[in-house]
Amino acid sequence: MSNSVIETLNAHRTHRNFTDQPVSDATLATIITTAQQAPTSQYLQAYSLVEITDQKVRQQLATITTKPTVATQGRLMVVLADQNRNAYLSATPTAKRALTELDRFMASVEDATLFTEAMVMVTESLGLGSVVLGSINNDTQAVIELLDLPPLTLPVFGFQLGYPATQPERKPRLGLDAILFKDHYAQPVSYQAALTAFDQQLHAYYQQRSSHARDEQLSQLTREALGSAAKRRDFLKVARQQGFLPEIDA
Repeated sequence: MSNSVIETLNAHRTHRNFTDQPVSDATLATIITTAQQAPTSQYLQAYSLVEITDQKVRQQLATITTKPTVATQGRLMVVLADQNRNAYLSATPTAKRALTELDRFMASVEDATLFTEAMVMVTESLGLGSVVLGSINNDTQAVIELLDLPPLTLPVFGFQLGYPATQPERKPRLGLDAILFKDHYAQPVSYQAALTAFDQQLHAYYQQRSSHARDEQLSQLTREALGSAAKRRDFLKVARQQGFLPEIDA
């Protein structure tokens, strides 16, 4: 079974290096307006985009994300969870309060996430590449100040796109045994053989890839990924400063 959507997803790569070929405004508009067809909770479309064109701001975001290419390559946007617009439209204090609480806060982050993944898909279907930058929240408050974000908005991702300068190898993913369960959750010990097989596949990928080859194991990568948590511990505090989650004080 094959179709263009399946082929696009199966061909996914993360791209950080782009050529000097510019992405036209028309192409960017197509990517954004097509991605807007992604699911959105209660049709609130609780997300927005800020494109970064100021070179000084790009450089500061490169420092925050620790990715030098953020400063110089492709087009760069920041995807926001945005209930500010809906608070303006809702007009009543009761509605505005509801938009700030956990349910709608989570929905705005989910909306922004679904929209971002849709942009990835559309971008790749057009022959371009992209990278999603969760590292934008290494310093959430600094990003808010850089972009002059109003209350009830929060940066969720950076999104960088362009024409790929290189073609990285395809990175393996966990098999179905590790993510698809029947009727109840299965503890990892019950599919240890599948995890071991995947670990061997992942190790071979890192050993054989054409750039930045290294000796990696799944458990080691998992531990290394936890390092980002220390940089983002202020996210909840910043979200509350932006007007979200008032019920925590109730």
